[in-house]
Amino acid sequence: MTSPPRILIVDDNEAILQDYRQILDRRELAARQASLDELERAFAGNAPAATGPLQQTYELCLLHQGEQAVRATAEATAAGRPFACALVDIRMPPGIDGIETVAQLWQIAPELEIVLCSAYNDYSWEDISRRLDPGDRLLLLRKPFDPMEVRQLAASLTEKWRRGRELADRLRNLEAQVQREVETRLRERTRHEEEQRRSRRLGALGQLAAGIAHEINTPTQFTSASLEYVAEVLPVLAEGFASYRACLLGIATGELTVQQALARADKIALADALDELPRAISDARTGISRIAQVVQSVRSHAHLRDAECLVPVDVNAQVRAALELARNEYRHDAEAVVELAEVPRVMGDAGDLCLAIVNLVVNAAHAMRDKRVAGGGSGRLTLTTRYTGQLVEIMVTDTGGGIPEAIRDRVFEPFFTTKPIGQGTGQGLSIAHATIVERHRGSLRFETEVGVGTTFVIGLPAVSEGGAT
Repeated sequence: MTSPPRILIVDDNEAILQDYRQILDRRELAARQASLDELERAFAGNAPAATGPLQQTYELCLLHQGEQAVRATAEATAAGRPFACALVDIRMPPGIDGIETVAQLWQIAPELEIVLCSAYNDYSWEDISRRLDPGDRLLLLRKPFDPMEVRQLAASLTEKWRRGRELADRLRNLEAQVQREVETRLRERTRHEEEQRRSRRLGALGQLAAGIAHEINTPTQFTSASLEYVAEVLPVLAEGFASYRACLLGIATGELTVQQALARADKIALADALDELPRAISDARTGISRIAQVVQSVRSHAHLRDAECLVPVDVNAQVRAALELARNEYRHDAEAVVELAEVPRVMGDAGDLCLAIVNLVVNAAHAMRDKRVAGGGSGRLTLTTRYTGQLVEIMVTDTGGGIPEAIRDRVFEPFFTTKPIGQGTGQGLSIAHATIVERHRGSLRFETEVGVGTTFVIGLPAVSEGGAT
């Protein structure tokens, strides 16, 4: 069963408190009605006329001072049995007055409906509004008040408070429902995105595996062929050396003459084996070296070192070193132009930074080679450095054919290449991007125009005077 609304009544006059009780307490009304009915029966000698339904039942809390009201409100709120409304006298000496009492009550229970009661004009409505900011939760009642007015106020305000709480509960439930729906959709979206990421990772893994397989296949084949040849020629060598040993032993013991020994030895087979063996071993070593290079490239991309042990690096020196290291790649296809400005140092690993620039130079050289082979003539390779005030930028510009729009989003993917199988691992740009972006906390972007050329731009944070980036 629903508990009756609770009403707090605060007045320092005990007689007024009892008036409130008689007006609002259903039991008091029932007792008075019964007493009147008894008198009517006594005088009239018959049963009294039927009365209407009794008024709303309230649970009343009658107090004399504002401090008591503040404590009672705090206790009621903490117990989960809050007051619906309060009728508060303005003058309540010697304690705090009604205005201060209401201010403290609203700090505890902001939704509390309040009626300020007074027979005096101590405060104007403007004064009250300035001190309390009442909104729609405050009414004024002049003493002496009409009992019906008090009953109407009590009924209206408790019902308003009840509906306000119901609305607040509904809003909370709605917010909770919306929150659950949002969380559910976020979980679904997160799961969908994770599935997409997993799909992309699997696709990249498949492409990586295919690239590794293609790159390792050729050196594996001629390494295997070389080792098979070595395996075949070893018995021939063993037999030949055994024959020579027997001949030498016969010469030493006098059983054979030198001419007889030379006649017996299979010089031709042994000579052929000795001629081919070094080349077979060299081919096997070349194949193993190529396989190791591919594996090292994969490891470099998959497990770059952390951004630790970085030191101030002279960017211009690394540009010159990279140009020298890659000279054999571009010297037949392009003229190299170097435009280096005075730039501050950057925090980095000199070897990794040089390797990243080498990869960009090699990529540019191949682009210009393809254009030259197609009849476009020699190209121009330009390396430039500049300082923007925050970043040191390294630009590698070629006059190749440019990057087609369809593949621009993929140029930094590992093992993505437009070259035929066996003519590149497709890792140069991928490793350069990972080295610059992940390890050096820089940026790598490009600007390209089909038929005109491409510029790759490395951006690295400069070292300040204190040594920090």
